[in-house]
Amino acid sequence: MKKVTLIIHGYSDCSESFVKIKKFLQKKKIGTVKTILYADYESREDNMTFNDVIDGLNDELIKNKIIDQNGKKLCDLNVIVHSTGGLVIRHWIWRYYYKDGNRINECPVRRLIMLAPANFGSPLAHRGKSFLGHIFKGRWKIGDFLEVGKRLLYGLELGSPYQWNLAHRDIIIKKPYYNSTQIQTTILVGIDDYEGLRGWVNKPGTDGTVVIAGTSLDSAKLVLDFSKPRDKRLNYKPYNWTITNPSDDFAFGVLEGLDHGSIVEQISEKSEVGELLVKALKIKDKNGFKKYSKDLKVITQETYKNSGKSKYQQFIIHAVDDHGVSVKDYTIEFFISKVSRSILGNILNKIRFSIQEKELTKEANKIMTGQFHTHTKDSSYRRFLVNLEEIKSHLKKAQNELKSEVILSMRVYVPRVDKGIKYELKTLQNIVIYDPNQKRTNLPLFFWSNTTTLIELRVNRINEYVTVGIKPKNH
Repeated sequence: MKKVTLIIHGYSDCSESFVKIKKFLQKKKIGTVKTILYADYESREDNMTFNDVIDGLNDELIKNKIIDQNGKKLCDLNVIVHSTGGLVIRHWIWRYYYKDGNRINECPVRRLIMLAPANFGSPLAHRGKSFLGHIFKGRWKIGDFLEVGKRLLYGLELGSPYQWNLAHRDIIIKKPYYNSTQIQTTILVGIDDYEGLRGWVNKPGTDGTVVIAGTSLDSAKLVLDFSKPRDKRLNYKPYNWTITNPSDDFAFGVLEGLDHGSIVEQISEKSEVGELLVKALKIKDKNGFKKYSKDLKVITQETYKNSGKSKYQQFIIHAVDDHGVSVKDYTIEFFISKVSRSILGNILNKIRFSIQEKELTKEANKIMTGQFHTHTKDSSYRRFLVNLEEIKSHLKKAQNELKSEVILSMRVYVPRVDKGIKYELKTLQNIVIYDPNQKRTNLPLFFWSNTTTLIELRVNRINEYVTVGIKPKNH
């Protein structure tokens, strides 16, 4: 079957940026002028949605005889994406090969190489909608003066509902298809920040544009369900993990000396990223992919060792009530206390913290919420990024000061809506999210580097305006 390679650019970019890569791939015998194709989309059109992008992409793939009218593959397809292109290709695969029934075997994509993909957003996206975003990213053309692609940027923003929903469709599923035997997926990202004038946009744990931990597809979901009555007879677990996609199902590498732009610009015969790209495209079988994945893990370890930079973990939180309706007003606090204060079931009862525990708790909150972002369009979605070395060091410090093993817990507070409508707060006690004895519970560890953890909070909404009784009332 004919082999074709497709290159998909990111936000505020175009295929012209990838001419050098196409020539490089030709030289490496990956394809020819006619079999290496560019996919272009107008990312700065304000009315453009991700649905629009993948709908147009599907039509173009039919026109170019990569798939037939029914979506069946007419060739084997390699896909190389940069940045937002990662969301585009994931959305397209889900929509046309999984949404209406698992047809992954009919999908033409065999190898997917993601270069600094925005799988879980970018801290620059919400800035793109600001005045500065209009100046530096806006389009200067009569008729669409200073458009920036608002709808795509809402999806790219940290903690967006779009990322949350897409992850539930193609990652948080029983059998993810990004693996060594179906769609072999390689993710490469640089560890460096931007230099020079662009350096003002740098954020911790990023390559200048995307969150390094958010490029990985290695994800887990934790459900904290406070929406049901606390009755032992009901026998339900308020603390429940959904685990999918072990990290060895795809290849992930963090590379030295590269930022979000240079990971594309520096692809050549003499560069590490160029060599790794070609290797990924030439893998022949499952065993070859497994070996390649292990090699990338070694490279990643060396990158962190040589750069001296910390590893991070990203968390996305979504709060809903017992009807599944978004809860947009809530706060989250983190607490450190002695391990003796926890009880079985991972629920921490109301306690009075010592002065030492209170001081340690203040510092823990700074570390856990220092990189916190509330989605601008739907505040029920929140995102925070944690420096794992900082929080682990602080937990060790707490252990020494308290002369005891310690736990880290999380508490949610939801204010009442009005006089008669409120949320059940009694159940919102501290949930233990880190326990040194957690390995014995067969639950996954809460902290895991270069991953994104989804946390769904369910709370009980109470309505006191409705009553049932034998006596009439006059309202």
